[in-house]
Amino acid sequence: MIAVLFFHSSYVFASSPPFDSLTIYGNANTKYNKVALFENGSSTTPYKAEEVVYFNGEYSITIDIPSDMKKKKDYYSTDLRFWGDINENGIKDKGDTFSQCHFIIWVPSTNKIYLQVYKGEKYTIDTAYFKYYYK
Repeated sequence: MIAVLFFHSSYVFASSPPFDSLTIYGNANTKYNKVALFENGSSTTPYKAEEVVYFNGEYSITIDIPSDMKKKKDYYSTDLRFWGDINENGIKDKGDTFSQCHFIIWVPSTNKIYLQVYKGEKYTIDTAYFKYYYK
């Protein structure tokens, strides 16, 4: 007698993301000089930050999945922000230009990764390199 087992794909990959890291790149408004990951919207110090090129707004930031993310009930997320660090001190000060939240979300049960703009678009991310323009 031969036993046949069927596994639903969301359970097979439930413990590991579709890729170990995600690089988000593109162009941002040149009023921002950094792109950074914050624990939440009220955080003033990022735990990861990269420069935005001042003359054309090019940027790139790599997010390690899930180690750069915080565990929520049934998903992982991080808060990506574009930021104008006026005095280059690495701390969000009053008066610094700060974008809306861009949540990077990994849902293990569906093994999907998303970029959710606060009160805006939601993008499914199917590749380890995701182009995103933010003006």
